[in-house]
Amino acid sequence: MKELDIEQLVADAEKCVRCGLCLSVCPTYRDSQMEIQSPRGRVLLYADQAQGLLDDPLKVLEAAYDCLECRACQTVCPNDVKPGEAAVDAKVTLQGGKPQNMLVKTALAVFHYPLLIDLANLLLVVYQSLGLQWLLRRTRLLERVGLGKLQFAESLLPGRRIRPAMRLFYPKKVEPPGKPKGTVAFFLGCVMNLIFSESSTAAVEVIRRSGWRVLIPRETTCCGAPHIEEGDWFGYKKLAQKNLDYYGRLEVDYILTDCAACGAELKGYLKHFGNDPVYGPLAARVAEKTLMFSEFVAMEGLPGSARFPFATTHQHACHACHAQGVKEQPEQVLSFATDYHPLEGSTDCCGSAGVYNLTHTEESMRILRRKMESVGRSGAEVLTVENPGCLLQLDMGARRYGPEVRVRHIAEVVLEAMKSAEGAAD
Repeated sequence: MKELDIEQLVADAEKCVRCGLCLSVCPTYRDSQMEIQSPRGRVLLYADQAQGLLDDPLKVLEAAYDCLECRACQTVCPNDVKPGEAAVDAKVTLQGGKPQNMLVKTALAVFHYPLLIDLANLLLVVYQSLGLQWLLRRTRLLERVGLGKLQFAESLLPGRRIRPAMRLFYPKKVEPPGKPKGTVAFFLGCVMNLIFSESSTAAVEVIRRSGWRVLIPRETTCCGAPHIEEGDWFGYKKLAQKNLDYYGRLEVDYILTDCAACGAELKGYLKHFGNDPVYGPLAARVAEKTLMFSEFVAMEGLPGSARFPFATTHQHACHACHAQGVKEQPEQVLSFATDYHPLEGSTDCCGSAGVYNLTHTEESMRILRRKMESVGRSGAEVLTVENPGCLLQLDMGARRYGPEVRVRHIAEVVLEAMKSAEGAAD
């Protein structure tokens, strides 16, 4: 089992020069002004715990869960200290590699069975079609019967219609219009498939129209991000190795994902399994071939006449800009095909952070309100992002706090721009 690396944590604590750069980007420190809610404070806490200098592991665990794991601190740190990654390691170690309670264990178990995700998708489609979503939101029935947290969770569902899961209806392989440039495997993310299948469909269509054969393997399982972020090392390991067994041996040119969290994990398997004689080479191969959707589009380019008719701005998912260094690519794509308005604080977390908006709702909503105020100042009509958790959070933010902006996955905007180019050619 992966545990706290005592030598690494002590080294991080010694490397930290207390410059305070991390404080300027940390969402929890910004609100609390408390050292224990800062990256450098947490690093010292983890190091003390690893050395046996503390007798209150619950305090350390609480500090780890208070962290959004956005990793903005890691981006600005001049000495390469990694408080966000240490928070994950702390959870795994202090929980013995298992979920912290039965509720979390049950929720995480669903992600081991893709068919359950598909079933949940169908239930959501029916739920909306029968008008139950409208009724619950209109009457706030769940809140009235004492289920306020469930009412809030329901409010995270998008206002627009949820489509049937891509895994249920989409072909396993699609061919481009002409001779294929090569073959791409599309990694079908759990929440994208559950709630945003139209976005994933758009992503695949963009890849296909760009001249590539696209495989949508049904062997795909959860990337493991929800599990490792909840300290469930054993669940994460099982899922990661299953994906490595399949994708690490798959003969394709690229592995593409439209989910930043999935992209970060696919590229991050190498950290966890790099020294494994079996899975190390597979992890290296997967990391080398994995691209985010925006990385691929920026690399391939768009038709010169591609144009999206609305002003856009872009929120960078933390798992993209901080965990993968993918920042310039979506801006490059949107600047080429749209009237792009830069977003102030675009690399600041939106407050979703996995299930942070459910476990730390008040703090999450403060972060979200600031984000939506920034979106309003941008003057954009469409807000794009490349991660399902952010899509849910920002869509609710637009409905709750304004402005009147449409929240869309960047793939939907790119596809519409490509269609406009084809229409102009006709």
